[in-house]
Amino acid sequence: MGIELKTLRSLYLALPLLLLATGSETWAQAGQPVDDDVEPNVVPNVERADGSNSDSERFGPDMVAVAGYNDPLIGFNRAVFAFNDVSYRYVLVPAARTYQNVTPDPVKAGIGNFFYNLRTPIYALNHLFQGKPDQTAKDLARFVVNTTVGIAGIFDPADSWLKMERQVTSAGDTMAQYGVGYGAYLVLPFIGSSNLRNVGGMLLEMPLNTIEYLVDDPEGTVIRVFDNFQLYSPMIQSYLDITAESEDPYIFMRNLHIQGIQRDAAYAEQARAEDN
Repeated sequence: MGIELKTLRSLYLALPLLLLATGSETWAQAGQPVDDDVEPNVVPNVERADGSNSDSERFGPDMVAVAGYNDPLIGFNRAVFAFNDVSYRYVLVPAARTYQNVTPDPVKAGIGNFFYNLRTPIYALNHLFQGKPDQTAKDLARFVVNTTVGIAGIFDPADSWLKMERQVTSAGDTMAQYGVGYGAYLVLPFIGSSNLRNVGGMLLEMPLNTIEYLVDDPEGTVIRVFDNFQLYSPMIQSYLDITAESEDPYIFMRNLHIQGIQRDAAYAEQARAEDN
């Protein structure tokens, strides 16, 4: 039984890899691009929170002001940020550029679709806990259609044929909906900007990752690392550009992250008000 299960796991993962290697031109129409929401949301330069606007007292280009934030983990965060900065500049950015430039777009789309499909059950569960049963049903329908008709999720007929758009969410979003604060800004090795709430969400979602049940370690770890790499490679490429002219890249990235949390909270509050 154990041998048969491992064989099924191998076939499930080998099939999409084999098809991806062919690079068929028809994938350009059937596949979907990597998630758009990984692109950095850089906003125009703004004044300091205290209203000062002299040239010597302005933030760097594209700096985001976040007033009154107490950074309790700044010592740890800056150390990890420095490590990440070197890793990004000399390893991840070149690797991401090579991946984006060398890999044909249809193949990248197929890879992105495949891994998104594996994450879909997690999205469905979070939508259920968020009180969105209709979206949960759509997530599960997407998963069934794309796993079967879409050949293990390489294609996305649920979107291209049935107009069932992707809805990305996380355990962090679920906790936020129940009033759990983000806690504190936290910089993670290689991943970068995060917060305590999101880290808690990541830990909750780890045993729900489909890869856990398809592949044993260490192969499973390699696949999960590649999943994150292909997902965030567009943002990784932009890292040098968005931090190049910043006076303090750490402060820039921290404020950009916190601004995103505040923006998402405002959108969620607006949505709840409209529902009521």
